[in-house]
Amino acid sequence: VMRRRQQRRLLLLSGVTACVCVCGERLLLHERHNLRLRAELRDELDRLSHHVPYERVLRVAGFCSSPLLDWSRKQIRAMGHLTYKQLYDNRILSMSYIYKHYIDKKTGEEFFVDAGQTSELKRRHKRQMKFWRDADLEGRILKEDILLLSMHGADLQDDSKLVPIIERMFHFDNLSDVINFAHDVQDMIAKIPNGFNNPLLTMNAVATTTSGRTFNKKSIILGDGVLQFLFDTGLQKTGPDFIHSHEFAHHVQFELDLAVPPGHNIVNDDRRKELMADALAGYWLAHDLGGDFDFNEISEFQRAAFATGDCKTDDPNHHGLPSQRQCASIWGANVALPDA
Repeated sequence: VMRRRQQRRLLLLSGVTACVCVCGERLLLHERHNLRLRAELRDELDRLSHHVPYERVLRVAGFCSSPLLDWSRKQIRAMGHLTYKQLYDNRILSMSYIYKHYIDKKTGEEFFVDAGQTSELKRRHKRQMKFWRDADLEGRILKEDILLLSMHGADLQDDSKLVPIIERMFHFDNLSDVINFAHDVQDMIAKIPNGFNNPLLTMNAVATTTSGRTFNKKSIILGDGVLQFLFDTGLQKTGPDFIHSHEFAHHVQFELDLAVPPGHNIVNDDRRKELMADALAGYWLAHDLGGDFDFNEISEFQRAAFATGDCKTDDPNHHGLPSQRQCASIWGANVALPDA
């Protein structure tokens, strides 16, 4: 009887210890440093994490297969699910974006993979601005220049960049908490595969438009991670052009106020907006005054559209199934092609 009581007591003590550990883990890393995410950024960052959210990326899609999801799962397995969850929950995956959109003021030092890709994207960007301005008979599109910006995980290695990022993202009481959290973030990133060059740190492409009394910026931000995904999946020839054109199409939507279709009151219809952007991208890439893509190039960029589709049909941020994105881009290209 005494032995049974001792075993029971040890079991209860181990349970208490486990509870303390579990309860301690409920505090996220930034919370342990007394940092609180700024409410005005929460929705923006939630939208940014659409591509590879932790809860979704582990789910088997069933009827739907997405090259983007498969590639993302591979990257997450390489670093470990728990490590990825920490990066995701502490908003570390959005930090490169915050730096590029809110902190960095330089615009002439953008670099995309290599010199050739950088030159190609910059040339396409200028040509696309001219295309839409020439087509803009009412002066409603592209009243201001749109910046083309690159996003790099390596920026997080620099204290002079990371500390302002954290200050912009979180409320804090003491600067020492910010600095300590920054060092913990850097230590965590240094241990994942490829460290600060891990593609999941910059796995996004974003069209931004922000205006106010103290901050005005319209840009397209392309992350190194997105470009690596395209290279890893054999879509490096026209994939970057499609992603860039898709984000440029969002700026056309912004300027023409196409968030809500005429006669409807559906505001958060992300799939419709994303498929429209795919169609506009296909239109520009195939147009003889635009990208002027030939048949083989059109075949490849519609594969890129398919590859970036997702399977989250029950998610309000759903961008469209792979097949839907592919069809939208082909439809846009067909509209642009001259009659035979």
